[in-house]
Amino acid sequence: MIEDIIIAKGNEDIVAMDPQKIIITKSNVAFDDSVIGTNADKSANDLSNEIKEALKSRKKIHVVIRAGDVEDEIIAFGSFDIKASDRQNIILTKTDFIDSATIGVKSNKSARQLSRELVKQLRIPDNLIEIYLRIKE
Repeated sequence: MIEDIIIAKGNEDIVAMDPQKIIITKSNVAFDDSVIGTNADKSANDLSNEIKEALKSRKKIHVVIRAGDVEDEIIAFGSFDIKASDRQNIILTKTDFIDSATIGVKSNKSARQLSRELVKQLRIPDNLIEIYLRIKE
């Protein structure tokens, strides 16, 4: 299994109501209703080369988001077109739209579909958020 971990922080402005995507950002601002973590220690560009290559091989991605004692899991897929070169954000999307921040397409959940108990934890300022990206070989 290939794994990468992203550490982010909660933000009181997180609403997690976007119906199409999820964004994890290095910014300290929850600038969109798809943002679920701020002050992230990694962007798409910062992910390991091993993860990036696996994403380009159209592998299934298991994403676990954990905050406090609550977690939720998302399943998405890589694509030949993934660049993972954005230096600010990471995006998972329910569609097949790809930009430089996209690391997963055709996900089974958007920000709106995350557990509301998890979203409560994501809204606590500076609460530690762990995002695990796992790809089984």
